Amino acid sequence: MGGCYASGTAEQRACAKLVDEGPWEGVPDSGVREPPPLAAEEAASRVLQHRANLINAHPADDALVDEALRCALTHLLTGERPVPPAGSDAALRYVRDRVNVPRDMSLWAARRLRAALEATAALAGPQQGPPIPVQHRRDQDPRPFRARA
Repeated sequence: MGGCYASGTAEQRACAKLVDEGPWEGVPDSGVREPPPLAAEEAASRVLQHRANLINAHPADDALVDEALRCALTHLLTGERPVPPAGSDAALRYVRDRVNVPRDMSLWAARRLRAALEATAALAGPQQGPPIPVQHRRDQDPRPFRARA
């Protein structure tokens, strides 16, 4: 695909902020309309399918990540807003920043999941996850997440 380079204009910075922090409904990246209300279920299914690998690959404490993800998935599926454990804001944003479309799930499922992760993280605090490396992507080893036949 070639490189993507920031122009530095006000419009580009505003679009980058939308992509990074949401609300993702406002991102002008695709004309694909949201399908019937199955996007949240798809996102939850994908997280649950790979739950153990997702927790094991995460740099934070396993129990903290597990409880925080449970809170985010509850919000995603029910609209309830359970308060995640203290210190989980960065953990949830770490996941939010690494959801990949279409590798992990469809566009709208990812948007719904990112929104739930961000809303849940905001209840815990303002801390961001570690930045995504630009020299390598060893934080994105896809081997543990392969679909099994």
